[in-house]
Amino acid sequence: MKISECANAPQWLRDADTVNANVEITSEGTVIWHAGVWYGGDWLGGNWCDTRIDRLLFMAAACGIVFDADGYAVAYRSTLAGGRGRYTTDFVQPSGEYFDADAKPAGKGVCVKGIHVCSQATALTYFGVDESAELWRVRFKREDLLDCDWQKARIRGGVFERVSWPFFKAPALEAKKARE
Repeated sequence: MKISECANAPQWLRDADTVNANVEITSEGTVIWHAGVWYGGDWLGGNWCDTRIDRLLFMAAACGIVFDADGYAVAYRSTLAGGRGRYTTDFVQPSGEYFDADAKPAGKGVCVKGIHVCSQATALTYFGVDESAELWRVRFKREDLLDCDWQKARIRGGVFERVSWPFFKAPALEAKKARE
């Protein structure tokens, strides 16, 4: 049925940008997506039953995360200076291979425990532009992708490498180096 015809559709689903959506809302409030096109919005859970489209890979691609023929993808995350987490400031991002042993399992949503990655542009702006923030490139396997919501993804782990921001112009970089 159309989202607009579902009296008990959650607001996040009503706010999503969709075309020809065919959904069902159970008496417990679980969203069941049967078909249609998802153009944007936060997928906050439910059952994706559209057999034509892999929701996870589709939403990852919308974030700029695409897997190569060997099953690897590259995404990015930002940290405060020194690798400290921008949301969980007591976390320090290690270089090299790292996996979050306490990450919630696949399908539990994006805004739960795990490592959050996205495109370079989203990494720059998600918590507000901070020229002192550090950019990390993360290479990870398909099986380490846990969930995705069109803007960011949650992964179990991968190989982390600190890299330079590609967006800042030379004067900003020089000013940052002078502050260090």
